Amino acid sequence: MKKILTLLFFFFTLSVYSQTVIVSGYVRDSETGKGLEEANVYLAGVHRGSTTSKTGYYRLYLPAGDVNLNCSYVGYIKEQFHLTLTRDTILDINLHLDTLLKDVVVYAPRKDFGIQSSQISAVEVPVAQIKSIPALFGEVDVMKALQLLPGVQSVGDGNAGIYVRGGNYDQNMITLDGSTLYNADHLKGFVSCLNADVIQNVVLYKGGFPARFGSRLSSVIDIGIREGNNEYYHAGATLGVLSSKIHAEGPIEQGKSSFIIAARMSYLDMIVQPLIRKLADNSRTLASFADMDYYDINAKLTRKFSDRDKVSAVFYLGNDVAVTAPSDSRQEFFFELYNSNSLSNKSDRTENRWGNLVSSIYWTRTINDRMNSNVNLSYSRFQYRLKMSSVIENEIIDLGIDKRRSYYYENTRAAYNSGIADVSLAGDFNYVPDNLHHIRFGGKLSSQHFTPTVDVFKYVRTDKLGLSGEYFITESTIDTLLGKTNALRTMAVYCEDDFSAGDRLKFNTGLRYTLFNVKGKAWHSLEPRLSGRLLLSDALALKASFSLMQQGIHMLSSNNIVMPSDLWVPVTEKFAPMKSYQFAAGINYRTIKEVDYSLEGYYKTLNNTLEYMEGTSYMTAAGGWEEMVAAGRGWSYGMEFMAQKKTGRTTGWLSYTMSWSWRQFDRPGQLISAGDKFYANNDCRHNLSLTLSHRMGKSIELSGTFVLNSGKRGTLATDVMYGGIIDEFDPYCIPANMASSHLDDHVIYHPYGFSEIPDGAAYINHYSRFTTFSGRNGYELPLYHRLDIGVNYFIFHKTGKSTISLSVYNLYNRQNISNVYVGYHNDKTVLKGVCLLPVMPSINYSYQF
Repeated sequence: MKKILTLLFFFFTLSVYSQTVIVSGYVRDSETGKGLEEANVYLAGVHRGSTTSKTGYYRLYLPAGDVNLNCSYVGYIKEQFHLTLTRDTILDINLHLDTLLKDVVVYAPRKDFGIQSSQISAVEVPVAQIKSIPALFGEVDVMKALQLLPGVQSVGDGNAGIYVRGGNYDQNMITLDGSTLYNADHLKGFVSCLNADVIQNVVLYKGGFPARFGSRLSSVIDIGIREGNNEYYHAGATLGVLSSKIHAEGPIEQGKSSFIIAARMSYLDMIVQPLIRKLADNSRTLASFADMDYYDINAKLTRKFSDRDKVSAVFYLGNDVAVTAPSDSRQEFFFELYNSNSLSNKSDRTENRWGNLVSSIYWTRTINDRMNSNVNLSYSRFQYRLKMSSVIENEIIDLGIDKRRSYYYENTRAAYNSGIADVSLAGDFNYVPDNLHHIRFGGKLSSQHFTPTVDVFKYVRTDKLGLSGEYFITESTIDTLLGKTNALRTMAVYCEDDFSAGDRLKFNTGLRYTLFNVKGKAWHSLEPRLSGRLLLSDALALKASFSLMQQGIHMLSSNNIVMPSDLWVPVTEKFAPMKSYQFAAGINYRTIKEVDYSLEGYYKTLNNTLEYMEGTSYMTAAGGWEEMVAAGRGWSYGMEFMAQKKTGRTTGWLSYTMSWSWRQFDRPGQLISAGDKFYANNDCRHNLSLTLSHRMGKSIELSGTFVLNSGKRGTLATDVMYGGIIDEFDPYCIPANMASSHLDDHVIYHPYGFSEIPDGAAYINHYSRFTTFSGRNGYELPLYHRLDIGVNYFIFHKTGKSTISLSVYNLYNRQNISNVYVGYHNDKTVLKGVCLLPVMPSINYSYQF
């Protein structure tokens, strides 16, 4: 009996110490009391732990008995607790700022996508590191920082737009606290509309997309707007070369509610344009950007109603107020042989306006110890308007006896409108049943209203006084409104589980269902997602992923950076949603000195992508945009390498990408380039960047960026031909062999040097100009490279801090060619290149208190 009792006591004791208990609580800032999102709470020495929610809440399932529990967060002192667990325990943790690290820069991200994570093809760029990167005109820019990452390339020199893994510009989803931002550009792309003063975190997903993300094919740029301090007031102002900005934050009701607000306003024409005129070889280099200015406003209000409930409101308004780039030219040519005079006048004018509005209100609630929710109601609007007008007058007058006269007049106007209004309601839920699973599920309803319209007007008049004294007048007019408004309804639901299968394996599996509905036509899609990690050691992991994405909207572009016809359009009965399959695999390695290495390969396919067909023009179109575009397919593949150092006095990263990107449009009636495959205009074989920052004590920070990549691609005419009535004698038409480089484009001139008009074809009357091409996107610009440097000098005051920032863009004045055109030099046809941005120094001053 005694032995039986002893045995029962042993099993009872064993069961007590093998049982699982729950440890939960909040991780907060010790000074402000604000919950710290993505703080790490874990057991020392084992791969078991959790990260905190948006409110700072965590929940762990631990074995009963003695445990050592660690809590860490970037920039805070790590805390360790020795606990003897016999029952469920509540442990609230207050972390203190690490004041001992003032001279050591810590740029570690809030979210760790490295060794431990199941996520692949994602990276978070700390805002502090973004602010240390040398910037064009001294303007800190989130989007330009992303261009330095592997798999990402710039749309153009100095441009904030991005291409990701061979995808198009419109295939990038940008969100502000979960609400969609449809256009991220100011100044035609030279500055992004994202103000770093109000941003808390920036995460870029290039692949391995979790099921909670959808609606785009190539990337998700998830941007969190930070909350204002709910204990103390802070403010700051910056005076720069391109713009000035202010921001302020503080409590509305101390400890319960807060605000943050920031505003920017530019003055491009006052400082930058005079600087360009001094530095550029041609003062008209940036003539099309002459009178451009912008402003934007960001705000966020937060109210904490209880320990479980919080409501936030986010607002963004940005506008590029006006663009006017008029030009006038007058040319006169005398034909001595026929005693006649030719006059040519041309005037052009462009007016441009565009802007974004993003507003949302969302409610975050901790439902219980295992679940929290976020409900978001948002309204987003993007409006783009472009008006172009051109007047051409050509006149030939006989100065002799006959007094014959020929007069041509053309007045052309076009107004392009591209707008989206989006109302969305989304609900997202996080459920953590135990240490092994993190389940997310939710859905989204949205209604998008599109206004892709083009209003075209063209009036042509020809007057001619003949030898017999007869006077002929011919007139033609085009006045058409093309395009129509459309409404797209979208519904999406998803579920995903991030779970561990032992200490070494971790997976994220998910499924997303999306329904697109337009004019009674429904498009359905099931989008499976899978990513996984195999931990070979504490410092080495293998990862792989598969994802299917679908996109219900398109942006039609003629492959020019400054676009007169960028139109946002939805799926239709004729054109199905775009679809992308992506496979990725890679390896992550972390050294003892906290340097992270990653190597990834990917393969991506695109289907139902749209492009304008060759030779289409809204001036001659009989229908809307659907009659002018072709649907095709594309594919891209490549390899990416990155080495990143996040802590210490010297931080930064090295990035290299080798990639290919192709397109093919071979469907009957929708051929482009005769149905042959061709390089996408974003194809870039090699892309290398190096970013470094070094802190010298408390007061000086040095930084530098070097970029080297293959030239951009485009389509270039190789031959020019002229057609008309040949060998008909008319002294008022110009002989082909008399064509002069001094004449306007609207008067016949020598072809591009690849084919000559023989002298035997003496005269061409009523000529038309035709061009031929060697291949779509067959021309590659020269190699691109530049070096930027920057210095930040910090001055500490009793009440705040001043920062003087000096930067030099393109330090060694590399003449990088952004585009080319056919011109003349010494009566020979040549290709001329345009360098938009030579060496550009700048200085900024900011004060914060």
